[in-house]
Amino acid sequence: MLSKTTEYALRAVVYIALNNDKGARSGLKEIGKELELPAHFMGKILQDLVRKGVVASMKGPGGGFYLHREAREISLLEIVQTIDGLEAFKKCGMGMKKCSDTHPCPLHHDISLYRGQLLQTLSSKTIQDLVDGINTGKYFIRNVIE
Repeated sequence: MLSKTTEYALRAVVYIALNNDKGARSGLKEIGKELELPAHFMGKILQDLVRKGVVASMKGPGGGFYLHREAREISLLEIVQTIDGLEAFKKCGMGMKKCSDTHPCPLHHDISLYRGQLLQTLSSKTIQDLVDGINTGKYFIRNVIE
């Protein structure tokens, strides 16, 4: 349901928040390397997030990406909305133009339940929630080979 761009953005913002907690800024190459994400594509995503005020950046020595707001103030939905908008929560799962509660496609009610739950999760969880889970060892954002 989330685009690859949004998935990358979420991972990058969480990584930036983790470094922010340590008083450090995150460079583009570092983010790409640590998260195994394409640096060129990440550059475009992060520029967009800076332009739209989700993260901030500083050039030069000691520069990089950082949060200029508290991680607990940034919901996951804000990032999804910034990157993809909320159309995925509105359009028909089968691509019909006139799908609604009164004129549903065969998947309408099932998809509506799923969308509602996902929208609630994205609205209620913040970047800080994810950072806290990573810091406790409950969650991971890097690929781990076991």
